[in-house]
Order: sequence, then structure tokens, then C-alpha cells
Amino acid sequence: MVEITLGFVAAICWGIHDFLVRFIVKKVNIITALISTNLISVSVLLIFFYLSRNDKSLEIELVGISLIYGLLFLLATYSLYRAFNRGPIYIAAPIICSYPILSLFYAAILTDPPSLHEWLLSIFVIFGIILTVVAKSKSQKTVSFQIFGTIIWSIFAAICFSLSFLLGQHQSINSFEILSNLIARVSAVLVLGTLLFNQILFKSLKPNYILILIFMGIVDTLALLIMVYSGNFDNPEFSSVSASTFGVITILLVCFFYKEILNRIQIFGIILVFTSIAILSFGKN
Repeated sequence: MVEITLGFVAAICWGIHDFLVRFIVKKVNIITALISTNLISVSVLLIFFYLSRNDKSLEIELVGISLIYGLLFLLATYSLYRAFNRGPIYIAAPIICSYPILSLFYAAILTDPPSLHEWLLSIFVIFGIILTVVAKSKSQKTVSFQIFGTIIWSIFAAICFSLSFLLGQHQSINSFEILSNLIARVSAVLVLGTLLFNQILFKSLKPNYILILIFMGIVDTLALLIMVYSGNFDNPEFSSVSASTFGVITILLVCFFYKEILNRIQIFGIILVFTSIAILSFGKN
């Protein structure tokens, strides 16, 4: 199923992004990181737009939807940064990764409802993610956290991500994903630059931080572009299901680079995630 494959590619990109987020939010304030990655995104999309030679006119519907989902994605990313910064990760990540349930709910209301086995497999994916993330994080020492605030930011991130993808996959954007994403990112930069100008501290960025932010901006751009592109297909809500595996991808990257070992619960969770996705994909072919 193309939608699931696209979502999984987006998950790899966001898994890399998330892997780097955990480092950068401790070194750079959230607003500086956000506007930096969005500026990189605008630059990348301008290159793509020039190379695509797209002569699409700026219709009101295209601009309006792009602005809204761009701002929703900005709010979702900001909330994710806040949740991860507050911690603990084993509380924040599973809540944020559960946003596909909302995507399936929207599909059930607005389009053809998913079948029972599709609901079950999607829930298994999310359950596998929860097992993997919780088992990983609980193996680490934690200190006292303000859990309630983390839960609120995580829920808000999940809602904003699901709504952003819903609007980004709107039929009026089909075939004009680059232009739509460019409008969305420009709106994010304008909002951040206008409302939170005093919190932007470019002078605090060291060369190695800049390189990390550039890479984060590139993979984040590709991921959202892929998710919006999945709106060209019949069941884009399933791209949200496979994209939610970004948490598992992040943990695998941590294990690879820091030579950490997966425990049995994590291994079971990962097997459950990828087995469910494989069955879901096979059933939609």
C-alpha cells in the first residue's frame, strides 16, 4: 500500500529529527530552533519549487488551507518540543504517537470508515510503539517531573498533528504539495518572527548547532511533504498510522549510535509494530 510506505518514509525522517531534537532543545531555546528549521525548510522548498516550474495560480482555497495547516503543524511541533523538554519521554512520546487514532476517526466521519481489522491493526501499531517507548524510558533514571503539564502539551501536539495532516491532505492541494508546503512554512516563519521576535537568539548558535538545525530542517521538510503528498491516494489516514512509528525509529537510532541494548518488551513492541504494518499493507494491496 503506497500510503503506508510513504508514511513509513516520513517516520524515518521524523525519527532522525526527533533523535536530534532531544539534543538541540537542551542547547538552543525552542523558538530559535523552530524558526531556524522553518527558515531552512523555506529555502529547500524554494529550490524544489523553482526546479518543478509549477505555474499553479494562488487560489484562495489553496492559500487558506495551507496557512491553517502550516500554523497547526507549527503548534504541534512547538508542543512536541515543550513536552519532550519537560519530560519524561515515556509519558510524552506514546501520547503524541497516538494521533493516528484521531486520523482514523476523521476518516470514519468524512470518508469511507476503516474496517474493523484496519482499526485493530492500527491500534496494535500504536500499542507496540507504547511498549517500545515506555520500556526504553523506564529503564533510565528519572527525576521529579511536572507530569500534568507534559500530558497537556502531548495531547495538544497529537490533536494539532492529526488536524494538520487532515488539512494538508485536502484534495485541493493534490499535485501542488510543494507550493502548499512553501506557503505553510512561510506563514510559520512570519508568525514566529512577528510574535516571538524577542526570543530568537541567533547569536547563541554555535557552528555545530547550525549544522544540526539545517539537517533537522531538511528531514522535517521532506517528512511533511511526503505526508501531504499521500493525500493523492485513497487512504491517506494510513500514512499517519505508519508515520507514527517515528518513536520506534528514534529508539533504534539511539541503540545504534549509543550501543544500547533492547530489552524483551522493546523487541516485542517493535515486532508488533512492523508485523501490524505489514499485515495492514498486505490487506490494502
